[in-house]
Order: sequence, then C-alpha cells, then structure tokens
Amino acid sequence: MNQVARTFILVGIVVVALLALHHLPRLTVGDTELRPVNILSDLLPESDDMHPSLADILIPEAPVPQAVVSDTDSVADSVVQVKPVVPPGVTMIVDYGQGMAGGMDHFYRQLLRVNELGRPVRIAYFGDSFIEGDILTCDLREQLQTLYGGCGVGWVDCASQVYGFRQTVSHSFTGLTEYEVVKRPFSTQAQGIAQRYFVPDDSVNTWFQYRGTTARKHLSEWQRASFFFRSEGGFSLATRLNSDTTIYEQVAGSPSLQVLTHHHASMSRVTYTVSHASARTYLYGVALEGQTGVIVDNFSMRGSSGATLGSIPMSTLQAFAAQRPYDLLVFHFGLNVASDKSQAGYKSYTHQMGEAIRHLRQAYPEASVLIVSMPDRDQRDASGIHTMVGVEQLVAHQQVMASEQQVAFFNLFQAMGGRESMMALVDDGVANKDYTHLTFAGGRRLAKLLVKSLQAGVDNYKIMHP
Repeated sequence: MNQVARTFILVGIVVVALLALHHLPRLTVGDTELRPVNILSDLLPESDDMHPSLADILIPEAPVPQAVVSDTDSVADSVVQVKPVVPPGVTMIVDYGQGMAGGMDHFYRQLLRVNELGRPVRIAYFGDSFIEGDILTCDLREQLQTLYGGCGVGWVDCASQVYGFRQTVSHSFTGLTEYEVVKRPFSTQAQGIAQRYFVPDDSVNTWFQYRGTTARKHLSEWQRASFFFRSEGGFSLATRLNSDTTIYEQVAGSPSLQVLTHHHASMSRVTYTVSHASARTYLYGVALEGQTGVIVDNFSMRGSSGATLGSIPMSTLQAFAAQRPYDLLVFHFGLNVASDKSQAGYKSYTHQMGEAIRHLRQAYPEASVLIVSMPDRDQRDASGIHTMVGVEQLVAHQQVMASEQQVAFFNLFQAMGGRESMMALVDDGVANKDYTHLTFAGGRRLAKLLVKSLQAGVDNYKIMHP
C-alpha cells in the first residue's frame, strides 16, 4: 500500500472516531462539564445554552463603602464633608477600608512622606501570567518612581523561566534547580514569599547575575542589593559589585531567613557565586533598589489563582515582613479562574482567596491592600469575538470579596473599557491574539490607568487630611 492511500485511511479512521465521540454523553471533570466533540464546531453556530447571554448571568451588585463610626463618634461627625474629586476619565479605587487598616490611607500617607522614611515605599504586586515578565508592573514602577523618586527593579528571583523575555533586568544564572508552588515536587515549608525556592547544584559553579537596563527609566543603577536565602549549614559566597569590588563571605548556617545587603553609591551590576552549600540550602531572590523613593516587586506566578498564597508559612511571611516591609499589597488574579460559563463556584474561590489575603495581612498588619480585578478576556464564538461569559461575574465577586475583607478594589475590567476591550487592544497591536495577555505596550497603557487612580486617591487624601 502506498503512502497516499495510508494517509487517506488514517484520516478516515480519525474522522470516524471523532464522529463516534460526538455522540457520547456530556462528560464532567469535578464541577466542570467538558465541551462536546464536534469536528465542525468552527463552521456551525453554537447553541445558546453553551454560551448564555451576558445579560442572563447573575452578577452580584457592587457594594457601597460604609462610613466607619466609632463608639465615641456621632453619625454626623463620621461623615466626610469634603466630596472626593473624580478626575475626568479616571476609574477610581473603591476603598472599603475607610480609614482602617487594610484601606488605602496608609499607602497614601507613606507616599506623601516618602523622603522621611529612610527606606523606599514598597509595593508587593502578586499576580498570574498577566504580569509575567514584569509586564504592567514595570510601567507602574517607572511612573511612580518618576513621581516620587526611587530606582531599581526591586525583587528578582535567583533564576527565572522568562529571563530572556523580561526587559527590566538583564539576568543570567547557572547551577540552580527551581521549585514553584504550581508544580510538583514542592515543599511548602521551604518556599519564600514569591512561592518559589532554588537549590544550588554543587557539582557545577552556581552563580546568578543582575545588570541594569534602559528598557524603562530608573533601572540602570541602584544603591542597595539584598540577597534573601535560608541555609541550615551555610555556604561560601562571593559577591561582585559592578566589575571592581568582590566581597568574600562564609555564610553561617541558620534555620531562619537570612538577608545579606550590600550598599554602593552607584551599582549597575551584581554577581553572586555560591559554593560548598550545605543540605537544606534554599535561595530565594535579590532586591535591587534605592535608599528612598518607590519600589514595586513583581511576584508573578503562571497558572496561579492566588489562593496558594495562603500556604506560605506564617513564620516565613513574618520573617520577610521584618526584613522587607511592604506598604501596599496588590492581588491581581483571575485568568486561571474565569470560565466561559456562569459558575456558582466563584463564591468558593473568593472565599479561598479571602483566606489567603487575611493570611498575608496578619504578617503585614499596617499595609494597605488593593484587589485589582481580572481584565477583560475575550474568546471566539459563532458570532465573533466577545468577552468570556464568566468574566463580569468574577469581577463582581472580586469586588464583593474586597468589601468583605474591608480592603480596596480597582475595577481594571471597567477601566480598560469593559466588554471586548481586550479585542480592541489586540486590534491596536498591544495585546496578544490569545485575547488574554498584553504586550509590553499594552501593559504601559493599563498601568497608566492604575497610576491615575492612585494619584487621584493621593490628591483626595490630601484634601480630606489637610
């Protein structure tokens, strides 16, 4: 039998198999119903029950922030008499903290006294693949550093899967094995705040290097480099600052988090070489920053819903909080939660996510907390490209979660234009054709929306706290 005949026979077998699968009953995995097999799905219109109308989805009503009244205050005294100013075209942050811990007041206050702190005002930005490679956060960092001062890229893991994609630091490394929370094996007890840890391989020369870049402003130089790790038996370390200073140290063993910080008037490169590492040595990352101003740490985790943040041991979080305090915790998740169908399961997710947020707040009790909603996410159906059915429902549940946690909420879905706004970004060439992720240019566009909202919040804080 010739090859042409074999090919036609194979195609025929596949078609027959697919047609047979099409007649199987609907299958479910857990609570998720799998789509039926249909080899003509791209040609035939889909039934309405597969993609229910957005108008038919039950979307929770957005909660209204309630004024906080203490036992000694009257209702009249508790109401702010000055009406907040809403600049044209700005989607305002909704603050359910209303002056309490977890609300935005702490962060606004820190920004206004940035030169008095003796350290940078720090933002921990937790998210999924939407911010991977420092997309969006690099422009948030640049714009805030332009407004309030500061330099450096902030936190960078010891190794990275996206080191060649990330533009905001030139990163190279060798001799490290990575472990992260979304993959197995993984030790929850060994993890750091980024939910990763790295184990050095003593059979090769283990080193990792960071160099400044000009991809964004304020990244080419910094004054402080802090290396975070844990090693029960210690190791030998050589730290090279720029290309002219090498510091040799014998790191003593300790079961607790350790930090080695080096200062330099102008640092543009730092290289760490680890040797003779003992068992149970876990390396985390390096923070590159200035002595003051603002810094934004990108903690992205591809495939994460964010709920795993609750698995970080409290002792680990408290150790990081003591060494690297944050003034604003940002939680930006949803891409790995949203479904193309309306789901009651969003309540279960926001309950788990709320537990994770409370967990981190326990370690950072003074920090402001901002929940950034998931963005628009589009998909193709028989009538064209439209917002995924579950997006608006999840966004609404995220806002309810912010209200329940008494923290702040930024509706990114609304700010970027609402339904089909991701398609508009794709058409403009600033988002990818998966209609889910941004390019760096798209990240810059959305970061401006958040910065405008933050700045409007600062301006209103000044009005209300003269």
